[in-house]
Amino acid sequence: MKSTETSPSAHGLKKSQPEEYDLVILGGGTGSTVAAWTFAAEGKSVIVVDRKYIGGSCPNIACLPSKNIIHSAKIASYFRRSKEFGITQDGFAVDMSGVRERKRNMVSGLNEMYLDNYRKTGAEFVFGTGRFIAPRTVEAALPDGTTRQLRGENVIVSTGTHAALDAIPGLAEARPLTHIEALELDRVPKHLLVMGGGYVGVELSQAMRRFGSKVTVIDRNERLMSREDKDICEALGNLLADESIEIVLNARIKRVSGKSGDSASVVFEQDGTEKSLTGSHLLVATGRSPNTEGLGLEIAGVEVDTLKSTSACRRPRRAYGQLAKLRAARCSHTSAWMIFV
Repeated sequence: MKSTETSPSAHGLKKSQPEEYDLVILGGGTGSTVAAWTFAAEGKSVIVVDRKYIGGSCPNIACLPSKNIIHSAKIASYFRRSKEFGITQDGFAVDMSGVRERKRNMVSGLNEMYLDNYRKTGAEFVFGTGRFIAPRTVEAALPDGTTRQLRGENVIVSTGTHAALDAIPGLAEARPLTHIEALELDRVPKHLLVMGGGYVGVELSQAMRRFGSKVTVIDRNERLMSREDKDICEALGNLLADESIEIVLNARIKRVSGKSGDSASVVFEQDGTEKSLTGSHLLVATGRSPNTEGLGLEIAGVEVDTLKSTSACRRPRRAYGQLAKLRAARCSHTSAWMIFV
């Protein structure tokens, strides 16, 4: 069984010949993890290279942590509505550092569980930044400054996506929150401006409102969750309005100024009129972009296009690049498309 940790002494020198594996996987998300454990349990030699997260987005910065935060927000909403349930409550305060710590404890437990499964199945997991240096050959740059060359009989590229920042003047300079930073907040935003009415924007809007934030959602479409059925969108809009979440639709953002966490202003055009909103924090949830830069995919024979997932979710609609001879399989719970090279 191979170690799940990088050993500087074992790999301190760059080898002239790549290490041979049955399967090399770039990206450690849900699809990659299941593949690694499955094939390793069948006796295959498997190595997974991920830049930062054990298990990828789902247990660390997306699916599960967000639901942890949302559950805490639901409890806060029950406290706020206690009289509805015949319970006298003189007041309460939300400690966001405590909410964050609960989430972090869950993530730590999941990381340990994942590592234990790597050990049990015999799959190897290493932190590193991988790129192709030849067909089916990956060079992994490790945190200690060393590198490993890995060649696989098969290679899976499953590097996922990241929150897209549109080319709006001032947006990048405003250092907005994405879902990652929103789940790490240690205080309740006074007024959260949310760019994007997909389900990431909507679920975090409701959570922050229930913690006590004033929340405004700004979306370019005619209705929230515009890809869903009209009656669902209407019901959702009414639900959020009942919780005093302000919704601004048909809004085309033209520019942003200020800094999220201090004061950020958004100028947008709505029905031919230019308007502006100012909040303490700005959250961007307007779509996803694939993590393809720097992978050397052209060396592996993988063509890429410029598609960006238009929904602010973790499930892009199609592969970010594939050739006719490649097989692509979508992971239904993460922002990962698996390309078999």
